[in-house]
Amino acid sequence: MNVRSRSALPFPPRRATPLGRLVAANALSSVGDGARLAALPLLAATVTHDVLWVSAVAAAGRAAWLPAPLIGALVDRMPARRSLVGADLARCALLTVLCAGVATGRTPVPWLMSAAFLCGLAEVFFDSAAQAVVPQLAADQELERANAHIIAAQITGTGFLGPPLGAALWAVGRPLPFAVDAVTFLVSALLLTGLTAHAPMGRAERGARAERGLAGLLRDTWSGLRLLARDRVLRRLMMVVTVLGVGQQAVYAVLVVYVEGRLGLPPWGYGLMLVAAALGSLAGARAAPGTARRLGTARSLVASLTVSALSYLVVAVVPWWPLVALMLAVNSAGVVLWNVCTVSLRQRLAPPHMLGRVTSGYRLAAWGTMPVGAALGGVLAGHVGPGAPWAAAGLLLLACLPLLCRMPSPRRPDALGTEGAAQPTENEQAPPD
Repeated sequence: MNVRSRSALPFPPRRATPLGRLVAANALSSVGDGARLAALPLLAATVTHDVLWVSAVAAAGRAAWLPAPLIGALVDRMPARRSLVGADLARCALLTVLCAGVATGRTPVPWLMSAAFLCGLAEVFFDSAAQAVVPQLAADQELERANAHIIAAQITGTGFLGPPLGAALWAVGRPLPFAVDAVTFLVSALLLTGLTAHAPMGRAERGARAERGLAGLLRDTWSGLRLLARDRVLRRLMMVVTVLGVGQQAVYAVLVVYVEGRLGLPPWGYGLMLVAAALGSLAGARAAPGTARRLGTARSLVASLTVSALSYLVVAVVPWWPLVALMLAVNSAGVVLWNVCTVSLRQRLAPPHMLGRVTSGYRLAAWGTMPVGAALGGVLAGHVGPGAPWAAAGLLLLACLPLLCRMPSPRRPDALGTEGAAQPTENEQAPPD
């Protein structure tokens, strides 16, 4: 694979290089996503006072991850720039129509659900393509650093800038958050029109073209899912991230009740905990490349899971709000370290022409089980006690540690099997650079 030399990589990515454009576009798209996630429920609540319909609008956006494996197959068939720019332009068009509907007072609930679902589909396209294109823009030894920049941009947009921007604009004028959202996606698309990347290797070498039609698409999708199931490392990562998503949602689904009930804080206490978690995520993104370089991928994954598990267990035992805020920050830093390492590991292990399918299938496992975690958190908090979700999350993560034994830290493979299965190196503790 042709990659840029280390000296050619711009870090921090501020310049108008392909990687810098991708990071900036991710930041803008994340601001738009965060603002939409804040403003759309407010709009739904003004259209209908039925809480079931309001929640249905929110659920529609999450349901867009269900066809993620099919979307990953489509991403693998397209040039990365087309997927990225198309996803941004689609969201820009949807939000422009939604803005017009809000301005004219024509926003029925079915249309809001459709808009949420379609924007979610575009988000899946964008995120899958963005992760698939990184190995074409960054040298192998810089993957962790590049992915950390992208994750930090997403955290800043969806965690800090987007939601308060959407809520503030809603207070000024109801169409405004959707108009600004549309502009962020348009600017992101313009940035990405200048994105240049090498075509993924693999398809040309195999001497085959993608089979057209629905049957070919389904076969491509199945081959991606089969790779995730057959590759030992990818399979174990999917199992752990499923548990990680369940545990995280079990805690966050009842966090507001825990903060106000168990900790006795006023309503602003919940916001304080979310800010602490977001700050921890940013700190984790900043520290993740150096941690992965010093410890190697295997030890970094073990460290991230251990830190996350212990932070949950500490809160379960000591419900003191300053300590809870600190543990949420520590937990978020551990989760970001996990994300940086696993994204980079997938980019090294998966065949380049299948990275969209591998990414979308993996993220379906992470996102698709979150409703189960939310339900589990509610049941445990209601029937056992407010600390039970924290204890359950910590114990579940500790139980996953054996799955990370003998986890390799490979570089991007030069040769792949006939099914695209990666050939991991046996040097399990070698640092990624």
